[in-house]
Amino acid sequence: MFRRQLFYVQVHQDHFTARAVGGDRAIHRQCYALGNRAGPTKELSAIRVELKAIFSELKTGFSFVRPWALLHFDPVEYPITKEELAAFQTAAMRSGVSFCWLSTWEHPHEDKELLDMLK
Repeated sequence: MFRRQLFYVQVHQDHFTARAVGGDRAIHRQCYALGNRAGPTKELSAIRVELKAIFSELKTGFSFVRPWALLHFDPVEYPITKEELAAFQTAAMRSGVSFCWLSTWEHPHEDKELLDMLK
């Protein structure tokens, strides 16, 4: 009831891959707004709708605390500007998480290091 969940969302060229850290189920969601890379991402409302659907599907049970999220952008596959990062963070926080970290590491994060974030 008071346990906070952490969602790990990988952002790709045309889809999201998301999972609850420590869980075994992953969600793969197509999003046309991610593929519109002719300049800064403009369709954040479509991204917010997809993130909200992902977060509500990943939530387990009832909790008094809202989950956290980590959005991971591979800098080679999905190069992103600082302004776009800020826009993605705002979209994620308006989609049902209380806080959202952003990562541009070249390698995917592992559950052990992500679980350490919750401590």
